[in-house]
Amino acid sequence: MNDWWTDRKQNQQLSNLESEMSYARQEASSLRSQLSRVQGSLQSRVDSMSRAFDAFVELSDLRHETAGFVDAAELRRYATRVLSAMASSAEIPEAGAPVARYWLSPATQALISLHASTPDEQAISTAMELDQRRTSIYLSLALAVLGQRHQVQNEWLDVAFGVPAADGTLTRVQRVLWTTAARGGFGADGLELVVKRLQSAASPDGGWLSRLENRGSSSRSNGPRLKATEQQDEAANRLSRVRDAVETILGNTEAREPDPDLNYPETRKTDSTPDDAKSSRRGAKSSGRDADDEPPADSAAAMLRLLISEGSEPERETLARIAVLRARVTGAAEAAAQTLDDPAGTVDALLTEDLGLSADPHLSTAALRVVGPLVLPAVETVAQTAELPGPSEVSIESGAHTITIRADGPDQLELGKATSALTASAGVMTAGQRATPIGLLVGGAVVAIGLGLLLHWFWIVVGLVVMAFGLNSYVKLRHAINDDKTRAAGEVANLNERCATAATALANYLNNADTRKATITDDLATIRQQLTT
Repeated sequence: MNDWWTDRKQNQQLSNLESEMSYARQEASSLRSQLSRVQGSLQSRVDSMSRAFDAFVELSDLRHETAGFVDAAELRRYATRVLSAMASSAEIPEAGAPVARYWLSPATQALISLHASTPDEQAISTAMELDQRRTSIYLSLALAVLGQRHQVQNEWLDVAFGVPAADGTLTRVQRVLWTTAARGGFGADGLELVVKRLQSAASPDGGWLSRLENRGSSSRSNGPRLKATEQQDEAANRLSRVRDAVETILGNTEAREPDPDLNYPETRKTDSTPDDAKSSRRGAKSSGRDADDEPPADSAAAMLRLLISEGSEPERETLARIAVLRARVTGAAEAAAQTLDDPAGTVDALLTEDLGLSADPHLSTAALRVVGPLVLPAVETVAQTAELPGPSEVSIESGAHTITIRADGPDQLELGKATSALTASAGVMTAGQRATPIGLLVGGAVVAIGLGLLLHWFWIVVGLVVMAFGLNSYVKLRHAINDDKTRAAGEVANLNERCATAATALANYLNNADTRKATITDDLATIRQQLTT
């Protein structure tokens, strides 16, 4: 007895100990998990701080390299202030010392002279010799945002836009030049130049017709239609939708005037702002960027600031690296430095996007001008399909029978045969169907009378039950026969209705042939005129 009690006590202690060890293991696992997270978080922070410190050290070294380009940085600040002063109708700041071999110096002087309507041809020529592409971009965009689009020369815009890549991809600056032209920044001639460049890169079979249809709605009636004329009806509806889309896009009067948002944003600084306060802002000394609120990234103003902030040729890579390091130090999302030649998308994708922009009539109108000549052949094909002559008769299938439908109605002989086929076998009670209920009634009567009277009254009850089953079977059979007659009558009525509807639709189609053709001709002429002017 003592041994049993001792063993039981020891087992209980071992069980308690095992529970405590299990709890301890769970606690240890939880602590290890928390420690791992803390270590991971700490390691991540240490790595981040380490990268930021390395970036800060490298940034400090690079700042020493930019010490030799103080005049270039001052020129960039001066160019930015010139744009702000022109936009604000303020006094042009006094120019600093010119920077040799830097295109921005003569380009800024050229811009000042153009804005004053006294072009300095020498400054323009010098800037073009130093960097023709950047000077062309700078003068074209600057004059556009300053409301001087009449002074933008097509030669500059031609050089600035260049030729789209073979795969149709546009650069960031090409997209900005496109949107600026669409918003009226370069005048009618400049827009025409950009449109032709885009047409050369757009896909001729890019599905422009269906994309254009999505902007429009059809004004045609949705009355009864014939299967035989579905192709013509659908083509006519497509033509109507295209016309509505074209008139909706080109009918927006906002697109006829330059977009007010195209203007360069006026500066918020005053002339009393100390130069030291301006220059003390982060990065102003090295990059020459203004500290105003940044305009939208895809705007002409943003492209001008990016163009100016690129720096001269010797310092361009250094300034781009400084921008990346500064983002790393400040903890901002690290990304490659923005350049003029960053991809902005393909011509087809951007055209598709612009066509659907009902809220931006300038871009949708310009996109329609680009795809107009490309979509016109498809519109002509749709119009040809819509003008196909209608059939003189159509047919309707009813089981094994075919009914010919003409404008004056269905063929009565064929309709009579089809109707007879539907009603001939409907509601007819066959001998086999009657056999079961009659057999049950007769059998029940024999059992009830014969066996019930001769043997026992119980057989009378059995006979009556059998007769009840027979009567119920007969009633169900009658209901089924009546339902079959009703079904056949419904099918006959439906067939007659189908024939009448088809005859009416065919008569309307043939009677309205001249009106429909005139409408199609008018739609096509309107679309052709809108897309080619």
